[in-house]
Amino acid sequence: MAEILKNPLSNNIGGRMKAWWHGDEKPAGQNDARARARPDTEAPVEEFPSPSGVAEWTPQRIASIQSIYGEGVDGPSARERTRNLINPIGLNEKMTVLDIGARLGTTARVIAKETGAWVDGIERNDALVEEGTRLSAVEGLAKKAVIRKLELNHPEIKAHKRDAIILRETLHQITERERLFKSLSDLLKPSSHLLITDFLTVPSKGKFERGEWNALHRAAPQLFQLDELRDGLQRVGFDVRIAKDETKSYMAMLLNDVRDFAQTLQKDALPRELQEWVMWEVEYWARTYQALSSGGITLHRIHAVTRIEDPTKL
Repeated sequence: MAEILKNPLSNNIGGRMKAWWHGDEKPAGQNDARARARPDTEAPVEEFPSPSGVAEWTPQRIASIQSIYGEGVDGPSARERTRNLINPIGLNEKMTVLDIGARLGTTARVIAKETGAWVDGIERNDALVEEGTRLSAVEGLAKKAVIRKLELNHPEIKAHKRDAIILRETLHQITERERLFKSLSDLLKPSSHLLITDFLTVPSKGKFERGEWNALHRAAPQLFQLDELRDGLQRVGFDVRIAKDETKSYMAMLLNDVRDFAQTLQKDALPRELQEWVMWEVEYWARTYQALSSGGITLHRIHAVTRIEDPTKL
């Protein structure tokens, strides 16, 4: 199992990155070369857009998160976590999947490539849809891992029932909670699967750390408590098979990914237009780690199944 450190900024990860950002430390082997290449007169400083301080998906942030986690990857160990998530349900090329909150389409492409299932990914942000569509085309999955800007209640989404629905760290961003669970149930075939990984909350723990994490979002995350989420699913007929706390393994993956990225700063310089965005992204994930470590938020995996079809109607 991956090692879990007490603090995401330990082992000089944060210190190294901040020193590099402020010019006190450069990627290895570049100090002398840059000094030799420096002209006698300084070129005009080009202005680049800076992060606003909230988690908006600009082209710069989309490039930055892929700098940290890898091309086409939109979060900590997203490919590995998707494989673990879908492993129990046996998807195949005859099945269809709805990926809600698809972001860059990481989950959709893993499913399509490794199971053959057909995946519709829906995403609200134009920049994410554009980049997700490009990435699917690059991998030859333009028709099997489709990323589109559609709402959950769009006629094209409601027209077909799916074998599985996946929400990976998306539920807390959905504000229309009243009819959400019923909508999810209506979009699934009988005996089909709802797979959720998301941040939940224990209100009595980690209030400060949770508040620090909340502050980095444009809209305050709508965090469920575990019992509230489980009860809501059961009320509309879902059989909740698994409700597992995966906080520790998620923290380990997050920390190791950021640490691995920090090591690359010794070798490869980031484009200037991405430097502030990468620093902001690292701060975002550091606060996520602290909120998880404090217990203010948890990362849970939920596997629920819809009712079996009434045999009298067959």
